[in-house]
Amino acid sequence: MQAQYLIGRFPSAALVVCVGAAGSLDPNLSVGDVVVGTETVEHDYRLLFATRPLPCFHGDIASLMRLRAASAGLSGFRIAFDVIASGDEDVVSSSRAAEIRAQTGAVCVAWEGSGAARAAAFNNIGSLEIRGITDAADKEAPQDFAHNLPIAMGNVFRLLEALPATES
Repeated sequence: MQAQYLIGRFPSAALVVCVGAAGSLDPNLSVGDVVVGTETVEHDYRLLFATRPLPCFHGDIASLMRLRAASAGLSGFRIAFDVIASGDEDVVSSSRAAEIRAQTGAVCVAWEGSGAARAAAFNNIGSLEIRGITDAADKEAPQDFAHNLPIAMGNVFRLLEALPATES
């Protein structure tokens, strides 16, 4: 609803970007690494009377290309271009994290990305999700999140700052 509200307030918007923190579902991702979503998959979408694939929203291709180019000059943290799982669930157990990884193929899990992507698709504009890793989506996640948020978001900012300015 918030994304739809903002799109309505800024009718010339061409891209919705959801930026925030995430829990890692991939053992190769560490605190402070950044994931740029090639896709956002809504992992907690449940249909009881029909079977169909989970809702999936592709990242804006032009934005992905710009971020890939910008990431080439950065060091000190990993930047992964991969699938992000999105849902209205705090993932704080290793077993649930493994279920979501198996279900979606995602490398991290976060909130609200699918809602922003859904609003963008409804309005025929692009979307992109970018997440900084704060925790391992396990029992330590609540403590790790608060402690590691400045690191994760600092690295997300470094990536965004590396983007060259665009001409209007």
